[in-house]
Amino acid sequence: MNEYGCNVCNEEYSARDPLKCPRVLTGCGHTICHSCAMTIAARNISIFCPFDRTTTQIPGGDIKNLKKNFALLELLEKIYEGIPDSEKLIKIDKFSKERLLNLECDENSEHVAVIYCTVCDSNFCERCSELSHSTNVLSKHRRVPLTEKPAPVIHCRLHSSYIVEFVCKEVSCDNESPLMCLMCRDYGRHKGHCHVLIDIEVEDLREKVREHLGELARQSDVVNTALSNINNTIHELSPGEEDGSLEETKQEVRNHFQRLRAALEREEADAVDTVDRYARNRIDNLLTQKERLEAFSTKIGSTCVTLQQALIMEKAKILDRKDDLLALAESTAAEQTSVPDQTQLSTRIAFSFSNDRKLHIGDFIESRVVLLGLDGAGKTSIVRRLKKVRIDAVMAPHPTSGFNIETIHYKNYRLNFWDVGGLPKLRHLWKHYYSNAQAIFYVIDGHAVERFTEAIKELNKVMSDPLVGTCPVFVGINRRDGSALNGHMDALLSQLETLPFQHHFHFCDAATGSGIDQIIDQITICLSRLNGTCPV
Repeated sequence: MNEYGCNVCNEEYSARDPLKCPRVLTGCGHTICHSCAMTIAARNISIFCPFDRTTTQIPGGDIKNLKKNFALLELLEKIYEGIPDSEKLIKIDKFSKERLLNLECDENSEHVAVIYCTVCDSNFCERCSELSHSTNVLSKHRRVPLTEKPAPVIHCRLHSSYIVEFVCKEVSCDNESPLMCLMCRDYGRHKGHCHVLIDIEVEDLREKVREHLGELARQSDVVNTALSNINNTIHELSPGEEDGSLEETKQEVRNHFQRLRAALEREEADAVDTVDRYARNRIDNLLTQKERLEAFSTKIGSTCVTLQQALIMEKAKILDRKDDLLALAESTAAEQTSVPDQTQLSTRIAFSFSNDRKLHIGDFIESRVVLLGLDGAGKTSIVRRLKKVRIDAVMAPHPTSGFNIETIHYKNYRLNFWDVGGLPKLRHLWKHYYSNAQAIFYVIDGHAVERFTEAIKELNKVMSDPLVGTCPVFVGINRRDGSALNGHMDALLSQLETLPFQHHFHFCDAATGSGIDQIIDQITICLSRLNGTCPV
């Protein structure tokens, strides 16, 4: 063998024998042959280098996916091209069966033995066999493949001069070993027992082993196929694999949302165009009224000038034009004048969305929303935020005495907020305010832990009142935006969830306005459902 061989099995690498193809262990850079890689890896998806124990992952669980040592293959090809054609024979591993025994070489335990010397009674690999028997005397020793190793003669432990020839088949035999010699069979411990020749028993056992091997081979094929399928599935589901099902599904999801975004952009453009058309129609109508009013104003001005001039005319002239002047004044005063009312001059646009996200422009719907809660909960601050009124942080809060009314325009709703005081002396009057309300907005101070029980008690009273009826109740927990929940807040939420009445609760921050718009949006959605319009 030349120096271009596998250091595990000591076999030469070959560019033509697939089992001797040099494979690179990418984890450390060492090279071993394909056959040794299969033996070391067995059924694992990784392989440990036999030289430094570095782990190398086997791509797809198949040794064929390990990279070849192309530099070594090119060198072997050049060597092969320099060999005469008569010597160019594809080398076949004639010791493939012996390697399956996986016996150690007696000269070097790291080598796999494939040859047995009948004289030395030792097992050798090919290299050690040549080196140890290179002398003239030892070279004459008979060496055979391990599979042709003569069967050892087994002597009976009780009768050492006799060899074992039979195997006891007696079911009731409780002797330590079923092996027997001639003496054991005729005169010893197995006298009178059923028995068979050892060769027959061994051959039967080997036949059973072959059957098991066949069955195990079939199971191995099933397992290997399952492992291959699992590896393929893992490959398909692994992120970053461009040809995998995961990336394909993710791309389909992206395409779906891209289509949704494109549809939303189109619907948004249509909605904006609808608003523009509405504004243009309003402007055209107002311009028409403006032209008519300007013409009438000009006419009034001209009539006034004529009448003013008549006041300074001579008596004879003014009497001569009496009929004309009176007719002009009466005709101008009698002309009908239509002036646009406040609703026609309002710049707010009432709009709503249908379930198919179509924009509809119409009139404002009047609704009454009552704000309730304990004193100092932040009701007035929330109303100020809705009115876009600047809140002076330095100004100390003042409890509301009685009630305040503020009107908020949102979409197609004109929401009249009734901010009712929460002092104990005013709470018995709450029922006079929410009896005709379309929605109730109950505010709880999220930082007044000591008043949580009182707030829940008053809320329970409100929701238990028959006057509330089907009126939707919205609970706003006023706390600093981004503050973490604590045990008291968890207890408050648990109490809200256990209330035996239907309500909606949200978080908001009256100081910054965070979350308030979302609550108003939910109120209008709920009102629209009650009205049968169901906006989106």
